Amino acid sequence: MTTSIENAIPYKGDDAVQNMARQMAWPMLGMGVMSVVTAFIIALVAGNNIGAFFSPSGVASDLGRGQADVQLTGAFLFLGMGMILASITMTLVNIVRHLRDGGRDVQSALGATPMQLKKPWTGQATPMFMMMGVMVEVLAFILGIVAAVSIGGVSPGALVNPASASAADLADIGLARAWAAWLPGLRLVGLAMILTAIVLVLATIQRVIRFQGDRISELAG
Repeated sequence: MTTSIENAIPYKGDDAVQNMARQMAWPMLGMGVMSVVTAFIIALVAGNNIGAFFSPSGVASDLGRGQADVQLTGAFLFLGMGMILASITMTLVNIVRHLRDGGRDVQSALGATPMQLKKPWTGQATPMFMMMGVMVEVLAFILGIVAAVSIGGVSPGALVNPASASAADLADIGLARAWAAWLPGLRLVGLAMILTAIVLVLATIQRVIRFQGDRISELAG
């Protein structure tokens, strides 16, 4: 049976993006959770080191380790959040897949040619925003590691009294502090991209549900 529904095409199953969502949703969630847990542990270590520096027996090296750990905490935390949000996006894509396959089964049971909705622009844009967001988070993670290594390589005395720092130590301190100022913005841009992907896939789900309802009404009529 043909259809008069706009943007209806014959059923053709998963494409490359949907295959990736089917295979990677749970692994991505697992990696994200592990990254967030790692960030929490590093944050505890950072707090302990900074607290030790201000204790009566504190030494300058405690401050250096604490500041390096603060950079690592941000790097792992935002990478993990990006992965978790990417997993949510993939799970929503899997919902689109199940809706499409459920519609196929109903149409086949009614003796009709299975049709599906041609992928709307929201579905086409979803993987682009998600992948760009994840790549931004990976970039921010790498830069966060560099910042941690830079501040960790500064001599302890230079951290306590920058006036006594060498030119190399001052350069490392400046790099770490400058990056600490703008890296949070970069990380939030990455999260915003992935959240945009979530909005787009929710809009796709809405369109698929509307299509399935129109198709069933058409067959029932």
